[in-house]
Amino acid sequence: MLLLTHTWILKEFLDASQLYSEVLDLFAYNASPDLLPIHTQITSDITHGVPRSCHIPPEYRKAAFAQFHLLVDDIAHHGRILEKPVRAFNPHSEGYTYVKGRPLMQPIADFHKSIGREINVNDAAYQAHMIFEMAFDLTLYRQMGNGDLIRLFCNALNHTVSNNIQEFSSSLGWLFSVREETIREAINWGKDACTFDRMTHFMNSEDRIGLYIDKFGLDREDKEIWEGVENLMTQGLDLVGDYEDFLPPTMEAIKDSGFTSFLL
Repeated sequence: MLLLTHTWILKEFLDASQLYSEVLDLFAYNASPDLLPIHTQITSDITHGVPRSCHIPPEYRKAAFAQFHLLVDDIAHHGRILEKPVRAFNPHSEGYTYVKGRPLMQPIADFHKSIGREINVNDAAYQAHMIFEMAFDLTLYRQMGNGDLIRLFCNALNHTVSNNIQEFSSSLGWLFSVREETIREAINWGKDACTFDRMTHFMNSEDRIGLYIDKFGLDREDKEIWEGVENLMTQGLDLVGDYEDFLPPTMEAIKDSGFTSFLL
């Protein structure tokens, strides 16, 4: 799931009755598995390869909310919370984003054929889930007060860097086994990259189409390619339906997993 979706899920978990100013940095911890790999010395394998549950020393207690992110990813990608990280790709995964994105696999294959390319099942499944995740994130943006979730996320990054950088760096340095200085550099880079204006600019179908085209080495200037990906994105948006369907089973699975934090 993308960062806006993770922000929404944590917001729902914390409950609107709580004062976000008191827990604002938790949204930065929650984003860290996807945000910190902006640094060349931190990989996604590092941030996503930690145990989903482990004893966290009291001084690092907020690191639990980085694990919270991983629990949500497991549900979205595998349909259940895993004891150990799974690194092997499974195109037949029963995770929410793979199941919901599966109807896009044939249209993706047809699109590639129309531009003279072949695509295997694994790549079609991966691209289908990616399109669905982008569509889900975009639907959230449109339905949840447009900029409110982005503003919450950006405020969390700014607050953390300004007020809680030492605690953040030491806690995630411990969790990810990364030098504190590197964590500090990464969160600062992330804050500068994820400004409100930049994130808002990305919240439209055109930029999502461009992201897909660039990621998979296609030609932005080719009209046929652009229109083909635009059609895929439209189908992805149609598949989102009631995005809130993802929330109750996710919350239930996290509860059943025994997830604990200093807030509970």
